Amino acid sequence: MTVDQIVGGAIWIQLVILLAALVFGAFEGVLVLSGRRRSYYTRRRMGMAVIACLAVLPLVAPYLVSSPYAASVNATDALVSQVLNGNLDISAHKMQQLLALKTDWMAQVATASSTVAQVLIAAFIAAFIARSGYLLLNVGRIRHAITEGRVVHHTKRCRIVASPTVSVPFSTRGFWHYYVVLPEAMLRDRTSVQMALGHELQHIRQGDVDAEVLLSLISPVAVLNPGFWFLSSRLRKLGELACDRAYLSRKGFDAHTYALRLLEIARRSAKASQQPAAFGVPLVGRRVPFLSRRSMLKDRILEIAQDQDTPAKEAVLFGAVLSIVMAGCVLVGAVSLAEPEDWSHERIMLSTVANLDRLNQLNTLAQRSW
Repeated sequence: MTVDQIVGGAIWIQLVILLAALVFGAFEGVLVLSGRRRSYYTRRRMGMAVIACLAVLPLVAPYLVSSPYAASVNATDALVSQVLNGNLDISAHKMQQLLALKTDWMAQVATASSTVAQVLIAAFIAAFIARSGYLLLNVGRIRHAITEGRVVHHTKRCRIVASPTVSVPFSTRGFWHYYVVLPEAMLRDRTSVQMALGHELQHIRQGDVDAEVLLSLISPVAVLNPGFWFLSSRLRKLGELACDRAYLSRKGFDAHTYALRLLEIARRSAKASQQPAAFGVPLVGRRVPFLSRRSMLKDRILEIAQDQDTPAKEAVLFGAVLSIVMAGCVLVGAVSLAEPEDWSHERIMLSTVANLDRLNQLNTLAQRSW
């Protein structure tokens, strides 16, 4: 694999993540406009479908790009076709220059031959190293919390650990087991333990812990991509809202007491400095980018109160249909953004028209010189 192919693949991945965020935002808007704004579990499943598409895309992309249908959906070929049909007011020569500009820019990034390319590469490397270091720090904090604690209960797949190093309950996973880590001081309050365990075990059942680990692993590569942070923040918030609703409806826990406990734990977490913030799902939720944790807690508490008055129903079937269509849009969009392996009929025709135009200009100049 050449450097050009690696750079092209990296740019393609960033574009696909942006496309996935736009598609998810559009389909989530459809669900909201259809009167299903409070179908949080359904909206969360749609987000999980997008993340699943991004996860499997590197495996299926070679087969999709080489399929006979890939050329028909390629974005560059579609644009060239519009130029050839006269639907875009641009000459074939200028269109060729635009395509060459894209190739030249990718070559500059691959060889770091321009100042802009060097700045971009330096920014990405610095952000990648900083994010990787942040993740390693959190892995160390999680490991420290588990090793310093004691297992108070365990099942075949899950370990419940009481640790003196944390102040906020959180759930995470290793290679083989899930972990629910509780502050050791919380064991004195049976009601708080029941609430924390029920909430974190619901996160494990919903797949939020697996999604959080996957997002954390992806984050160094997409650290500068706004689409990734939009997707991850939406998925985390919807997961918390869905988890609150599922736990309260199943356990019959008093909603008022539940909300007060959340606020109490959030106040304790504001003073915590060694609390893990990646590879896990804390009880009070993760920070939303550009917003404080208080904003997420406010939304959660307001939704808990609203659910007591007017319980919402999930649009499971409608959401499943949207998820399938949305996954198809993401996959087709990913193929359309990929660089075709060979020159297509449209690209050959564009080159031919551009050459004919150039010959016509030369002939005209030659006649004028006579």
